[in-house]
Amino acid sequence: MALPFPDNHFDVVINEAMLTMYADKAKRPLIQEYLRVLKPGGRLLTHDIMLLPQASGDVTAQMRAAINVNVQPLTLAGWRNLFLESGFSRVENAQGAMTLMTPSGMIYDEGWGGAAKIVRDALKAENRATFLRLFRTFRR
Repeated sequence: MALPFPDNHFDVVINEAMLTMYADKAKRPLIQEYLRVLKPGGRLLTHDIMLLPQASGDVTAQMRAAINVNVQPLTLAGWRNLFLESGFSRVENAQGAMTLMTPSGMIYDEGWGGAAKIVRDALKAENRATFLRLFRTFRR
């Protein structure tokens, strides 16, 4: 909410899967803070969860139950409007399949060693139920 950097400081700001984790009312101030630290013409690169238009409210409820966080993903139109209303003048998007918790997604994100560590930790008795719940939810 208050990045420790001066105004107009960065050419690029990267946000990785964080905005979805905040309530809708908190998203705009966060995005405006990114805008504050960007130089004129700078770029915000963000990677977050996008709901498909046909997704039901049940999807959000399932995600909340799986990760124990009050997540609030948006549709493409919702994300686009939010960035425009927060002060960005141009919004581009790319979308792809949800690969979180898939073997190929883990290897891509974490490398072979990191993916192996995640699986090793997931197989521990104290983590197994949580891991399986996350895996099933994000696969669905």
